[in-house]
Amino acid sequence: MVTAVIFGFAIFCGWLVFDVTKHKKLTLENVISSLVVGIVGALGWWLLDLIF
Repeated sequence: MVTAVIFGFAIFCGWLVFDVTKHKKLTLENVISSLVVGIVGALGWWLLDLIF
């Protein structure tokens, strides 16, 4: 569970940096989309942890 949270946070940060460098500014839309991607990544990692 802890690894899924760390993985989700890492994806959130990476996606946010990618979006900021792509659009050259930080917007609420970028933060929300990064948050959604981080949550989906964390849930996927958690499911893989449950399966294996």
